[in-house]
Order: sequence, then structure tokens, then C-alpha cells
Amino acid sequence: MAFPNPSRMSPAVRRTFDIAVAVAVFAYNLPIQGTASPAALPVPVGLCLAYLLSRHRPVLAFVLVVAVAFVQPLVGLGLLVADVVVVLTLVRVAAARPWTVSIPAATVAAAWTLAVTVPTRHTDGLTPGDIGLFVAIVLVAWLVGALTRTRRLYVESLEERALQAERERETGTRIAVLDERARIARELHDVVSHGLSAIVLLSEGAASMADTDPDRARSAMLSVRDTGRHALTEMRSMLSVLRSEDEASDPQPTLAGLEDLLNLSRTVGVPVTLRVEGTPRSLTAGTELVIYRVVQEALTNVRKHAGPVETVEVCMRWTDGGVAVSVTDDGRGRGTAAGGLGVIGMRERVEAVGGSLTAEPADHGFVVHAWIPVPA
Repeated sequence: MAFPNPSRMSPAVRRTFDIAVAVAVFAYNLPIQGTASPAALPVPVGLCLAYLLSRHRPVLAFVLVVAVAFVQPLVGLGLLVADVVVVLTLVRVAAARPWTVSIPAATVAAAWTLAVTVPTRHTDGLTPGDIGLFVAIVLVAWLVGALTRTRRLYVESLEERALQAERERETGTRIAVLDERARIARELHDVVSHGLSAIVLLSEGAASMADTDPDRARSAMLSVRDTGRHALTEMRSMLSVLRSEDEASDPQPTLAGLEDLLNLSRTVGVPVTLRVEGTPRSLTAGTELVIYRVVQEALTNVRKHAGPVETVEVCMRWTDGGVAVSVTDDGRGRGTAAGGLGVIGMRERVEAVGGSLTAEPADHGFVVHAWIPVPA
């Protein structure tokens, strides 16, 4: 039967455990000691009662135990079964206190062992080897307690480091949120505010020509409509949750830099190819940024999760309604990154411009597919 671990018990159970140990030691000692010396009965009683203090007051308990134990020779007692509490209490001292306290305690316990055994070695039939064994038991008890304390301190240091790491992570998260807000503010200023200022100017011009030149005023309002749509698309894109770890650049990446992105992947060992179907059309800066980020994150996932790959293909298929972008690999990372933050970020970017995105295993590998509508 496995011996219970007191450190995992509730306080009430630990107290009951200590009482059970003290009672068991006293009960086992009583018939062995016998009734030859009734006046010496307080010795095992004192030893067992003092042991009950060892969990919360180990040094005090050890002092009391040793004091009672040194009374044994004075009342004509040799070694008792109850003397095992000297060893048990020494373990508690070594486990709870530094070496500067536990080593003197171990020395006192060893000295007591010699004081009790050496004078009665002939009458008790003890050999030098027996006495040496008793002293060795005392030393082993100290070693067990010291190792227990070392392990406890090590575990506590790990827990402290884990808490520190958690605090640093939370601090890093707050900093990242503040950085992201600043990033969104910069992009709003650089991209969206340009469209809004154009809307204001066009509206003022249309208002000034509404009576004198209705046709030109109507044309200006149509331009306001188109510019407003573009600005709304940009605003949705900028205000979406940006989870990519890449630093914002000025200007933002566009499809013109897609080939450089692919070359970077080829440089790190990803054999990526680009296939374009249909006739490319003009896109807004925000839409080009979304496509660029989708391809970038998909290739990053290939490097992280796909393992060895032989082919990676980026396909852009242009249609009358929009553009379909897919990144397909033949690696072994089937579904590893399907629910990761990178895929969530890609989906949010695509949905912000009215599109949709899927990321799922294929017959051989993994495929990320995005559909982005592009009005005529």
C-alpha cells in the first residue's frame, strides 16, 4: 500500500495523520518497553506528544524531543521504539529550515545516539557496527529532509518564474494592444482620411454648382459615392482585428510586392510558384493589402506546420465578380494551423472587405482559399 503524501492532504487530514503516527509509535513501543519501569512511562509519552508540534514548529518540537530523549539514560532506559520520533522530527527540521539550523540539529541527534547506545552497548548486545548504523540512520534522516527542502524550493522557484512569465505576458499583451491602436490610427490617417477629405471637397463643389451646372454637380456626387464606397472599404479593413505579428510599414504592402514575398519564401526553402488566371483588375490599396497578408500568413503556416514540402502553389484567379486566392501545399501538416490565430486573422481581414476564407486539409497537404469580391 502506498504511503500517503502529507503535502497533498488538507490541514485536518494532515493533523489526523500526525496523531495516527504518534499513537502508532506509542502503541508499538508500550509492549516492548513493558512495565518494568513504570516511572519511565512519561518518556515515550513526552516523545510522542512533542512530535505533534513538528509540522508547524519543527525546531521547538525537536528541542523538546531531544530534551526528553536525554532523560532516558537518567531513568535507566536504553533505546526505545519511541526514539524513532527523534529521526522523524529531524526530517521535519531539515525540510523546513536552512542548513545552518538543520546541521546542528543532526549533530545533536547523532550525539544523543552515541550517548544512549555506547554506555549500554554490552548489556544491550550492540556491536560497533550497530552503533554506526544508528548514527547513519540519523544522517540519512537529515539528508532526506534536506533534499525535500531543496526540491520544495526548486518547485517554488519554478512557480514564481511561471507567475513572472504570466505577468510579463499580460504586460506584453497590453503593450501589443496599445501598439495595435497606434497602428490602426496611422492607417486611418494615411488611407481613410484621404478619401474622407476628397468627399468633403467634392461635396462642397457639387453644392456650389447645384443651381448653375446641375450636370457637373451630378457627376461630382457620383464621384462622392464611389469615393465613399472605397473609403468605407478601407475603414472596415483598418478597424478589423489585426492579429498579424508583422510590423506595419509605410507604405503598406501591395500586390506589386508579392513576387518579393514569394522570393523570400524560396530563400528559406519553400518551393513556391505563382499561377495567375484571368485578367488582373485594379484594386484598392486596402484590398491589395488583404490579399498580400493572406498569402503571407499562408506561406508562414507552410513553413511552421507543413514540414517537408515538394510543391507550394499560390493561385490568383480573376473573374468578373472578384478574385480567388488560394495557397496549396503537399506537406504533412494536415489541419495543424486550421484554428490558429493566423487563420482567424486572415478570415477577419477577408470578411472585412466582404469576402470569405476557408482553411482545411486537402487530399495531399493543406489549402487556404479566399474569395474577395471586386465590383466592376
